[in-house]
Amino acid sequence: MAMTAAISDFLASGDTDERPARGSVATSDAATSAALPGGWVVVPARAAARAGWNAALEALPDGSPFQSDEWGAYRENLGGRSLRYAVPAAGGGFRAMCLLQLRRFPDRTGIACCIGGPVGDVSAWSDLPAAILRSQNLSRLYVRFRCDRPREAADVVFLRRHGWQPPAVDTGLCLSLALDLSTGPEALLAGLDRRWRRNLRHAQEAGLTVARVKNPDAGEVRALFAEMEGRKHLPSLFSQARLAALFRHAGPRLSFLECRDGAGRLVAVRGAATVGDRACDYLAASSPEGRRLCASYLLLWEQLARCRRAGVVHYDLGGIDPWKNPGGHQFKRQTGAREVEYLGEWDFATSPALRATANWLIGKRHWLPHLPHLPHLPRLGSPLGSSRG
Repeated sequence: MAMTAAISDFLASGDTDERPARGSVATSDAATSAALPGGWVVVPARAAARAGWNAALEALPDGSPFQSDEWGAYRENLGGRSLRYAVPAAGGGFRAMCLLQLRRFPDRTGIACCIGGPVGDVSAWSDLPAAILRSQNLSRLYVRFRCDRPREAADVVFLRRHGWQPPAVDTGLCLSLALDLSTGPEALLAGLDRRWRRNLRHAQEAGLTVARVKNPDAGEVRALFAEMEGRKHLPSLFSQARLAALFRHAGPRLSFLECRDGAGRLVAVRGAATVGDRACDYLAASSPEGRRLCASYLLLWEQLARCRRAGVVHYDLGGIDPWKNPGGHQFKRQTGAREVEYLGEWDFATSPALRATANWLIGKRHWLPHLPHLPHLPRLGSPLGSSRG
């Protein structure tokens, strides 16, 4: 097909045609007042507007840490342009929001991904592709999102009726385990499995120290991940550059804990993305010594305590895959967390050929790191082995 051939040519092209369409809304620092289809507007990139973005996100019941402004800056560093779309509410604030990364290609074609959203009123999402097309002067568009709100039948029916589909090639399960931190530490402790409590006591008696670190040493953390990847035969989860970008851009939204042994050696790390009263596990690693000392149990317990003191009520354990990662599933399930199925991954395309080609490319994601002009659609999954971040 002609479209398939055109998309194949994307691999040799960079971003082009950045001009907004005549009469559309440009994504500059100028205030955005003109409404796009469905009442969507592009939120400008000024610092004040970006601060307001986070406040509005926290006000929505399904706001995700991965839709925060800081997370958008981190994703933009990995590739693609971060854009913020919102539908203003009658009484102020926004009733729907979507932070996405867009990569532009020749012939006014765009590929976009949204992680953790959209959020807010689902009825507004039907017009989001049209808003992107108009505001970015595109004629062809593929959009994929992974939404972290609980799955409801009404939402599924609505999305299908308006051209959204579950992707032919997904990037992971939409299952997770979540803890309610409003119950207090005593209830959380009582909910732990007997073996989990035993391992926690072992770690507490092993002379380990846990500290929250705002500026971690990316090289030291990378060495920990490299050892774990080699031991478990995993692909590279984080490069040193990616870790540095994470700490630099998403640091204000990341509760990052380090665990060291009595000699001061780093034996485990754990990081959770946060926004408002919600947090989600994002990365974790431990050394053989950390595994022997059950450092992961102590780190998660300390993370829950710190997040609870910071006002977090809903703590997502970062997704599960009982078949591909049974050990991680067992570790999380034994905390007493409840299982949650999220709305998950959906995609939209302006043509069947574009949708088929995008899914084919995502299915080949084991070689996609060698294709620098593609957005990070294949990396919707979390390093923790599920559907996060």
